[in-house]
Amino acid sequence: MHQIAVVALPGVFPYELGIPARFFRAAHRDGEPLYSVTTCTLDGAPVPTNSDFAITPAADRRILETADTIIIPPWSDAEIAGDPIGLSAFADRRIVSFCTGAFTVAAAGLLDGREATTHWCAAEEFGRRFPRVRLREDELFVDAGSVLTAAGASAAIDATMHLIAADHGAAVAATVSKVTLAAPHRGGGQRQFIARPPVPQSVTGSSGDIQAWLMAHLDEPLSLAAVAARFDMSVRTLTRRFRAETGRTVGDWFSDAKVDRARELLETTDLAIDDVAARSGFATAAALRKHFRDRLGLAPQQYRSRFARAA
Repeated sequence: MHQIAVVALPGVFPYELGIPARFFRAAHRDGEPLYSVTTCTLDGAPVPTNSDFAITPAADRRILETADTIIIPPWSDAEIAGDPIGLSAFADRRIVSFCTGAFTVAAAGLLDGREATTHWCAAEEFGRRFPRVRLREDELFVDAGSVLTAAGASAAIDATMHLIAADHGAAVAATVSKVTLAAPHRGGGQRQFIARPPVPQSVTGSSGDIQAWLMAHLDEPLSLAAVAARFDMSVRTLTRRFRAETGRTVGDWFSDAKVDRARELLETTDLAIDDVAARSGFATAAALRKHFRDRLGLAPQQYRSRFARAA
C-alpha cells in the first residue's frame, strides 16, 4: 500500500489539509484500499489552523521516514518561513505541495531548475524569491516527476485526481470522482485564474455546457462549425469563449477527452484496439496510437498491459 504523509504546519489551511485523506482513501481496487494517509505535525503536538480551531495529529515527523509521498498543504508562514521540515532529506520521495506550500518545497531546493506553480496571488513573490524555479503561474498543477506542485484550493483536488490516475489508471480515478462527487478531471494545463469581461446575457452555452455536450458525442466526427451551430454561435465566438474560460482550444480539449475515454476502455474491456479507437472517437487505430504516445508516452497496448483489469 502506498503510504502518504500530510504535514500540518502551524496555521495550516484546513480545506487543503483534508483533501488527501478524503480522496486518496476513496481509491480502492477489488475492495482493498490503495493508499494509507497519515497526518502529522513536526512534534506530534496539536497545531492551530488558519481558521478558528486546532488539529490533533495522528503522528509526528517520524512518519516521514516510511512515507512514499509527502504532501505539504499551505500554512500561514509558508511564504516567509523557509523549510522547517527539512524536505531536502526526503528528495527520494514524491513531494507534493498545495497552494503556497510550494514556497516550503522551493526553500528546500527541490524545485531548482524545475517547472512549478503556486496560487496566482503569490506567484509574483514566488518568482522573485526563487528565480531558479521555472514558474508556470497560470496552471492548475505541474507534475515534474518526483515533485508535483498545485495551485490554490480546488486545484489540490485536480492534482490529487491526477496522481490517482497516474498511479492506478483512469478507471480507479473515475470511481473516486463518483464516490466524492468531484467535478470531472481538469488537466494541469488549464488556467487557474481568468480575468475576462462579463458575457452578454444574450449569449448562451458556457464552456461547461459545451464540454458536457462534447463528452456525450465523443465517438462522432465533429467540426468546429457543427459545435458552434449547436450552441448558436459563430466559430470565432465559440473558440474565443472556450479559450477564455478554459485556457485551451476546443480541439485540444476534445482530443484529451477522447484519450481519456480510450484509457477507460483499455482498462475495463477487452475490446480490440480498432474498436477502442472507434468508440473513443478516433478515425483509426493509428490515430489513437499517435495521440496516446503524444500524451502518455505509451502505446495503447502498453497502457492496457499496465492498467487493465478483468472486465
